[in-house]
Amino acid sequence: MKLLFLGILLVVAVPFSLSAATFTFTDDADWDLGLYSSTNSGPPGSDDQLQLDPNIVTPFNHIWVALSGRDGIVRINTDHEEADGVVTLADSAAGNGAVYGEYLSRPNGMQGNPSRTTVDQNGDVWVGNRNEAGYVAGVGYQGSVVKISANPVDSTSSSTGEWNGSTFDRLDWTNTGGVDSYGGTTTATDSAISQYVRTDGTNVRTMAIDADNNLWAGGYGNKIHNLIDGDTGAKLDVNDAVAGDQTSINLSPGGYGGLVDGNGVLWSSGWSTPYIARYDPATGIKTNVYAQYPSYGLGIDSEGNIWNSHYNYNSISKISSDGTLIGTYSTFGSLSRGVAVTSDDDVWVANSGSNTVTRLNNDGTWAATISVGAYPTGVSVDSNGKVWVTNYNGNSVMRIDPNTNQVDLTIELGAGANPYNYSDMTGTVVTGTTNPTGTWRYVQDGGQFGLEWDQIFWTELIPDGSGLTIQARAADSMADLDTMAYTTYSLSGDLIGLLGRYLEVKAIFTRDGADGLSPILYDLSFTSIDGNQPVPEPSTYILFGIGMLALAGTRYRRKKK
Repeated sequence: MKLLFLGILLVVAVPFSLSAATFTFTDDADWDLGLYSSTNSGPPGSDDQLQLDPNIVTPFNHIWVALSGRDGIVRINTDHEEADGVVTLADSAAGNGAVYGEYLSRPNGMQGNPSRTTVDQNGDVWVGNRNEAGYVAGVGYQGSVVKISANPVDSTSSSTGEWNGSTFDRLDWTNTGGVDSYGGTTTATDSAISQYVRTDGTNVRTMAIDADNNLWAGGYGNKIHNLIDGDTGAKLDVNDAVAGDQTSINLSPGGYGGLVDGNGVLWSSGWSTPYIARYDPATGIKTNVYAQYPSYGLGIDSEGNIWNSHYNYNSISKISSDGTLIGTYSTFGSLSRGVAVTSDDDVWVANSGSNTVTRLNNDGTWAATISVGAYPTGVSVDSNGKVWVTNYNGNSVMRIDPNTNQVDLTIELGAGANPYNYSDMTGTVVTGTTNPTGTWRYVQDGGQFGLEWDQIFWTELIPDGSGLTIQARAADSMADLDTMAYTTYSLSGDLIGLLGRYLEVKAIFTRDGADGLSPILYDLSFTSIDGNQPVPEPSTYILFGIGMLALAGTRYRRKKK
């Protein structure tokens, strides 16, 4: 299984030791010198070893918001802080905003109106254009999806995120001669636009990433769903228990929104009927799950239960992973749409009619009501556990602190933005449920330029269905370290084969989404070609631009059940 991790540029504090050519990690004090992301070396796990946290949050520090009114998508810094709690357009115009960039969702001359997003395991986003149902000669009517990279290869030809009076420095997609109309990004000026794919499903609204980092895209117009290769954009064969392998499958009544659970099962809502399409790719079997009222937004909790909102019925249903209806509860709001679940298993619902977000306990009882902007549609959970809401008529997004149940940040998106999301905007679903993933990182200063790093050693336990990947990269400066690709090591005792004063090591942990056991890293050590020197006391240094998940095409070892 191939898993790609792409870099996200940010400024973070990462600990490392000074003037040390070797180091060893064996206990909590050692592991604490590194940077955890959904991992731990103690409670709630066992002491003196590295493992995944039971509750995993997205490792990415951004949220992707579809701007239906501008046929675009913005990427926003979820760590941003503002003294007065509001990021105005003036702030963004002055270069002091929170928006990283704005990008078109379709080539010029094609249909857009994007409304659904799904974030993959690299932090990149796929977006569906719900107005696209145009005719393709020799093929038929088709929809479209676009992929935007969080870390484009050529950042000099990408949006800066500064407000210019109408967009956040969005670049053109000329589509000269219609060359990209049927797929491709040849004429896209912004290098972050990496894929444009025409889908067999029309008016795409179901968007979900599977454990292999491929995209499920389903059309609400004709209910056709494709599985699209996350790297190439090619349509993959899907297993249909009735028709056999083919590149598309009809999942009626679905196509209105979707997610992939920890068992790899695709759930696709239908809106016009009280059923959700439940499709198991392993067996090719599709069933229609009863949800009591017409099916709208979808969320999933840590037990694998599906939470399905009912737009016109001001209610939400809880459904077990096998499709059993557990109960239906009031949302304590009006016109309930987007659904998200925080790590405490509380359920958050965006209510367009009442301009609120409501927080429910996992048993369906009321916990809080938060007033937000005009006509909220979608909610999503960020890497800090905070809840974001998109305000369609308010042309803004807001961030809610679950500790206070109060909005602590508002970001203005400009006239005509109309942010309209009620799917995963941050990667919480794929990294926390579909393919649970966590990392630990540490940077070592070897004390001399051009240092040759010799060998790497570790002791591991890999339960069935889990995976552990050990990587490293080296450079003579912190700035250069950020640009280096990681090298992946297969066996303890492998030669490192890297040169540079600074060495960064990363451990990537994965487990099955359905009650899988975490891999365990008991110890880890490096040596340099200069020999084993004693490790001095560590200190802290500020790294510039170290990626949370850096650019690497990595292949990790994963035991199959």
